[in-house]
Amino acid sequence: MEELNSRMVLVLSVIVDNYIKYKQPAGSRVLTKRYGLEFSPATMRNTMLDLEEFGFLTHTHTSGGKIPTQKGYKFYLNMIVSNFNPKLKKEFENININNTFSSLDEKMRHILDVASSLSGLVSLLSLPDFTKTRIKNLEFIKISEDKAMCVVVSETNIIDTKMITLDKSFSEKELKEFSEHITNNYAGWSLEEIFEELKEYINSHKQVCETMIKKLIDNSKNSKVLVSGVKNIFNYLAFNNDMEKLKKIISLLEEKRSIYELLKNVTESDRTILIGSDLPINELQELGLVSSSYKHGDERLGAIGIMGPINMDYKEILNIVESAKKKIDEIINK
Repeated sequence: MEELNSRMVLVLSVIVDNYIKYKQPAGSRVLTKRYGLEFSPATMRNTMLDLEEFGFLTHTHTSGGKIPTQKGYKFYLNMIVSNFNPKLKKEFENININNTFSSLDEKMRHILDVASSLSGLVSLLSLPDFTKTRIKNLEFIKISEDKAMCVVVSETNIIDTKMITLDKSFSEKELKEFSEHITNNYAGWSLEEIFEELKEYINSHKQVCETMIKKLIDNSKNSKVLVSGVKNIFNYLAFNNDMEKLKKIISLLEEKRSIYELLKNVTESDRTILIGSDLPINELQELGLVSSSYKHGDERLGAIGIMGPINMDYKEILNIVESAKKKIDEIINK
């Protein structure tokens, strides 16, 4: 990458900051006055031309001002991240994480809704995969004639609850016996391993508990990704006049499979910022993603992210993402 002198760095930072705040380019005279720069508009213009030559800026046909290229944004973001110290958002402090009967999905959903509300953007979250998580304890609790709540405690002490529909009515005693059988004989196994091993036990007792475990697995698989704030996409100026692009992005978010793969990849890093062509999904390449992974101990379990226009306020979004991640860590590690 080209070596930028201190003036170039300052001018590039000003142009990116201005474009993020005002969502439109500004000329050299406006920028020098707006940011109190100590050099003349002519010097500003010359520096802008140098930055454009190096590929950090480009120009629009509707204005004499310059706007950042993807390369310009990356330079700016590297500066932000290298000096980033999150200012945690108090809105996350009041989220109740101690309700035993509230499922992990519901707690995560609440955090995600706060993140999308604060940012005005789309927030995304990948959940721990309980189908492969090794369990410490599993208990089925009868709620009604055709419903049971399953409380799953993993070896890492993550607690989750799932509601499943029963194909026949079970007594509380039957559910208790089945729960004890699993916990006593299969602690340290995953749900998928238990399902395969239980077939003989289930058939010999002529029960349909196999269906219960299968539904529990399906329930866990279906909720790997949570998405909040999809309606906020309609406020993204970049797509104001392009309903086809909007439809494709919304469809992608609702389908979730590609989003899960995206979040799975960013889970490998503590903090990730992807913009434009860095995003591996064609439909998202006019957007940016800020994400942070959450852990139990040293094990990475998932990631939370906020996705928005490339010229979103990255400092503010980083603060929101890190605040949400801190709250998730409280749930996972409490």
